[in-house]
Amino acid sequence: MKELSLRPYHGRLFITRSRKEYERQHQLLFKTPDVLSCAQAGRFNGGEGRDGMWTYLIFADKPHTLAHEISHCVLHVFERCGIDPREAKGEPFCYMLSQLLLEAK
Repeated sequence: MKELSLRPYHGRLFITRSRKEYERQHQLLFKTPDVLSCAQAGRFNGGEGRDGMWTYLIFADKPHTLAHEISHCVLHVFERCGIDPREAKGEPFCYMLSQLLLEAK
């Protein structure tokens, strides 16, 4: 599992490529189970972590799935901050997505 920075926004993001690791970390971070089906190639979840900090957890086993799930995360961060992702022709969204994908590799 890897933690990525959401700077300059609040919260934290964890990503994993393992279905089992996702399920284990979900239980640790959110105190609730999230059992994935064999058919699921990815999953995004966010909420208040055990310690009260806003936390995101992503499972993705392929690059295109990772981009998809990280997009969900960025859109949710922007929604929480009151930012329209279309603002400035989408540049803030694209910059954040690119940064997170670079950190994830």
